[in-house]
Amino acid sequence: MLKYKNIMVPYDGSEHAKSALAQACALAQAGDGTKVYIASICNMVAAMSNFDQVSIAEGCLTTKLAQDLENQCKADLEEAKKMVPEGIKHEEVFEIGSPGPALLEFADDHHIDLIVMGSRGLGPIKGIFMGSVSSYLVSRAKCPVLVIK
Repeated sequence: MLKYKNIMVPYDGSEHAKSALAQACALAQAGDGTKVYIASICNMVAAMSNFDQVSIAEGCLTTKLAQDLENQCKADLEEAKKMVPEGIKHEEVFEIGSPGPALLEFADDHHIDLIVMGSRGLGPIKGIFMGSVSSYLVSRAKCPVLVIK
């Protein structure tokens, strides 16, 4: 069996993301010293584009929506952290940006040798995170990508 040193799991709280995290943890348990990075990328631009009819005067509404989205992403990471079995080295990663490019940059910068991710996220409002991100990473990542259904 291949041994992976650094595994990244994009996480948005969806059932597919939970399954991906479980798979990544199982792989990490089989490896000696494998580290799992759990990444939540908060896509503010996509969230705000759903409200393009809101006037600039309603800035407090968009500020509240952005804060709610950021809080949800951070809550997702807290949930994921609790799912990691004891003894597995892990780190939570929170970034704001476009998920595909942000995940690729992180993977390159941290020498990720496997990405394990769900095939679908939570949908356009609550789970902006995944959607077509899995196909984006499959076609562009320098390392293997395991897509979990």
